[in-house]
Amino acid sequence: MTRLSLIAALIASPTLAEAPNLSANPHGAPGPATTLAMAYKLYATALRDSDTTTLLTAIRLARSVTERPAAGWKKETTGTAIPDQPTGASAAANPAGDQAIVLARALAGEDPALQDLVYDLDAQLPRGRIEAAAAATSDLSAGQTDVWQIAFFGESYAEIALLGDGDSNLDLVVTDAEGKLICADLSASDQVFCDFVPARNGFFTISVANTGTAVNSYKLLTN
Repeated sequence: MTRLSLIAALIASPTLAEAPNLSANPHGAPGPATTLAMAYKLYATALRDSDTTTLLTAIRLARSVTERPAAGWKKETTGTAIPDQPTGASAAANPAGDQAIVLARALAGEDPALQDLVYDLDAQLPRGRIEAAAAATSDLSAGQTDVWQIAFFGESYAEIALLGDGDSNLDLVVTDAEGKLICADLSASDQVFCDFVPARNGFFTISVANTGTAVNSYKLLTN
C-alpha cells in the first residue's frame, strides 16, 4: 500500500471518523473554573444547612480566583421564548461578594469562635498568584438555547462551569467541531460542570438550554 493509499484509508476509517476530539491520554489538574464551581456549590449547601464553616470555605475558594472577560467567544441564541415569563434573580449569589460576609456574620451569631473566623477571613486578602477564569454572562429566556463557540488547545486540560441564578433548570451539552458529543448534563440543576482534554486544537460548541419557566441569568466560565 502506498503512503497516499494509507492516508486515504486512515481518513476513511470509521473509527477515526466517528471519534470525538478527545485525547487518548487525558491529563491535567483542576483549574480556576473547577474552584469557582466548587465555591458556588458549597455556598448553596452552606445556606441550605445554615453552616458557617462551609460558608467560610466557599468564600475562601471564591476569593482565590479572579474573573476576566472572555475573549473570542461567539454566541447565538435560538428558540422561541415563553411569553410573560418572570425575570427572577439578576445573577447567582456570589461567594466572593460582600453579601457573603454579611451572611457569615449572621450565621456565626453569638458564637465567639465562629465570630473570630469570620473576622479573620474578612480582614485577610488573597496572597500570592491568583488564578483567573474566563467568564461571560447571559440572560436566557425559558424555551431558548444559547449556542457558544469556544476554542480549546489540544492536549490541554479544559473545564467549563455553568453557574445559573437558581430561577430555572439549565441543560448543558458540549460537542466538538464535527458535532461529536463531548459531555452533557440534563439533570434538574443550573449548576453544571464539564471537563475534558482535546486531542487537538479546535472549536467546541457549548449549548445552554433553559428548560424552565423563568429567565435565568447565568455565568459561563472556562480555564
